Amino acid sequence: MRIYFTFLVLCLGFIMAFGQAKPGKSKLKILSNERIEVDKDKYKGNPLLVGNVVLEHEGTTLAADSVVYYREDNFAVAWSNVRINQQDKTITADYVEYDGNTTIAKAKGNARFTDPANTITAQEMDYNRTTQIANARGNVIMINPEQRIETEWMEYNRLSGIARSTSFTRVIGNNGDIIESQQLIYNTNTRSSDFGADVYITNKDYLIFSKSMSNNQQTGVTTFRDYSKITNRKNPTQYIITSNGNFNKNTGEANLYQQSQVFSDGKMLTGDTLFYNEKTGFGRGKGNVWIDDPQEKRFIRGDYAEAYRFLDSAFVTKNAYAVRAFEKDSFYLHADTLLVVRRPDSTSLVRAFHKVRFFKSNINGKTDSLVYNQKNGVLELLKDPIVWSGDNQITGDVIYGYTNTEKETLDSLYVLGAAFAIAKVDSLQDKEFNQVKGRKILAYYLNNNLDYVSVEGNAMGLAYMDEEDPKTKTKERIGINHSTCGIIEADLVGRELHIVACRIQSNGKLYPESQFPEEIRFLQGFNWRGEERMFHWRDIFFDYESAPKKDKP
Repeated sequence: MRIYFTFLVLCLGFIMAFGQAKPGKSKLKILSNERIEVDKDKYKGNPLLVGNVVLEHEGTTLAADSVVYYREDNFAVAWSNVRINQQDKTITADYVEYDGNTTIAKAKGNARFTDPANTITAQEMDYNRTTQIANARGNVIMINPEQRIETEWMEYNRLSGIARSTSFTRVIGNNGDIIESQQLIYNTNTRSSDFGADVYITNKDYLIFSKSMSNNQQTGVTTFRDYSKITNRKNPTQYIITSNGNFNKNTGEANLYQQSQVFSDGKMLTGDTLFYNEKTGFGRGKGNVWIDDPQEKRFIRGDYAEAYRFLDSAFVTKNAYAVRAFEKDSFYLHADTLLVVRRPDSTSLVRAFHKVRFFKSNINGKTDSLVYNQKNGVLELLKDPIVWSGDNQITGDVIYGYTNTEKETLDSLYVLGAAFAIAKVDSLQDKEFNQVKGRKILAYYLNNNLDYVSVEGNAMGLAYMDEEDPKTKTKERIGINHSTCGIIEADLVGRELHIVACRIQSNGKLYPESQFPEEIRFLQGFNWRGEERMFHWRDIFFDYESAPKKDKP
């Protein structure tokens, strides 16, 4: 009886001292258990509570099949069906160590943390009940209504809702999206994720790589902060490269900055600010816009552009210009507005509107409206056109230029309505010009140089006739030939015009220079505009009409 009484006293002493903690710390309290076992050789003599054990600490309960309570340390070790409840949060595990002084619980084996928004499972988990921060290790999985996150280590702050990981992480969305990265910061409240290292996103429509980005599963918006590439899985020739922008995978819309690039079927659109809808194929650019089409050997630049993938067209304005590259030369075009269209038969057209200026080494000119067909090489100047070729000027109501697309050379010009060709005889003489005019002019080129003209319809010609001494190479004026006829055919060599035929009601006269009537020195409609000629491709940007008089060339 004495031994049994001594045992009861010891047990009572343990129960009374069960909650005693270090000064200033609240103590663990036992709420229930089926039996208590004490063995001085086990657990440093501390009691083992067995069967439906429940402990309470500051409103948090710890339940398990078995618990050892270290009274001096205010510390409990629990195993088998361990469960911690704190308001709306629950932790379960095979084994838990709980420190009443630090309020830290260390769970091992099938550890699970659950709150109303998320469930986290891991091999091991430390949870600070005061700070509400959980550190999970080993096969960590966070599950919420939008996605599943898999990693080897995660810290979850219940108060801020922030989860972060610095080990390889895979995020699997309920819609099938998969995101992989080495660094993750996830806000469980906003459902947004920040990835600070290389990120790979795979879904049914896109493949995305980024060095740094954030993603929101609810809105479908991804924001890029470093080099990133978005590729259409069905058509890999359609992709976006950006270091600053955002992309909405639900709508297919991208807002891009800092010279981001949009690629579509070999063509590229870039600019300071871009908008692109991958689903509709519509793109818009502002500031230093560049549309490059390597297949057509052409690029277009401007300060504002709109491009349509499915219609295969582009609209560029504000300092707009286009360059068409040839093997040995390039064609430069500038206008207020440029429009590029590809027809169903693969014909590519470049249309230019208002203050059009173009330059090629052997031909340059101006007009108010231009159409260039890259497939057949036809150039149409449709309003107030003027063309310079070498020392020759050609004007008319409409001018058509025909090029050899294989040799990439100019073959001929066809001028309709008020057709007029002028060549200055001598750069030092302001009043001497070889001239032909009529209703139509057909000008032929040889080796990219104007060689022969045929004038039809009330044709008129004025030619200065000089003869060159073969030895001294000096020229002597023979006279001035004035001709009117139905058709004039003439050869041109540099500034020289040689009328070789004047047919149908021909009427011509060769005047000695001293007897040439001053009133017929210029054919009706004569307008020499040589000061507007362009000698370098950059001259296409000079607005002669708007420039102050002193700045005109």
